[in-house]
Amino acid sequence: MAETLTTKFSDSQGSGKIKLYANAFANGNGYYGRFERNTIGTNALIARIQKRKAGTNELTLQQTAGFLKEEILEALAHGESVNVLDLGTMYLTLNGKCDGKKIDSGDKQPLVARFTPSQLVQSAVTDIGIKEITIAPVSPEIVSVTNQFTKDTAGNLSAGKTVLVEGLRLKISGENGGIFLCPLGEKNEPVEDESKWISCDAITRNTAKNLEFFVPDETPSGKYRILVRTFYTKGGNLTKNAKEAFSEVVMVA
Repeated sequence: MAETLTTKFSDSQGSGKIKLYANAFANGNGYYGRFERNTIGTNALIARIQKRKAGTNELTLQQTAGFLKEEILEALAHGESVNVLDLGTMYLTLNGKCDGKKIDSGDKQPLVARFTPSQLVQSAVTDIGIKEITIAPVSPEIVSVTNQFTKDTAGNLSAGKTVLVEGLRLKISGENGGIFLCPLGEKNEPVEDESKWISCDAITRNTAKNLEFFVPDETPSGKYRILVRTFYTKGGNLTKNAKEAFSEVVMVA
């Protein structure tokens, strides 16, 4: 299982948590971060108002919120920008390239809504402290291996039958990506000679969380590790270096 590195700041009074993801196109030298989200809805906000302002009518608040939403949507539909309760401005912008004569938005709609927060909003978050930073794994992670013919989950596979691999970040991309059965050496480690690996080309399911493939009919009985090899994509470009994950030892019979 892939390791996750977490740093906790014991002297921090904040509650913020940040997760860092390695930029696959920066050769391990760059990260992009995401602040942990805890999204609340209108009902939760109304409940907080009632708690702070005793006697506030819930129905009135619900109706007022609904009226505001309707008017904001109608204003946007007419091409207007809206200052939303002094929290920021919601406005329309181009969703594609423009050469001065026409807008090239491809299959997307030419206009989209955006939101720019106000200084009032920016000031509200200045005192948030960072409690924890986590560097998330970016390589594939194999969690379980199931023989679809026997439903065995202990690593006993059948030649000519399908196998389901479940995990994270598994989707196979790239011309040299794939699923391989790697014979093992004396210490149950995959042999380095890739010419001895068995390529499982009959892949019937290829998603980030699930891979399903056939074990080739001619696979010799013995111990193996399943290797998942993939190349991440961004804007149609592939990473130069493959991301890989090995399973625990499996037995083909």
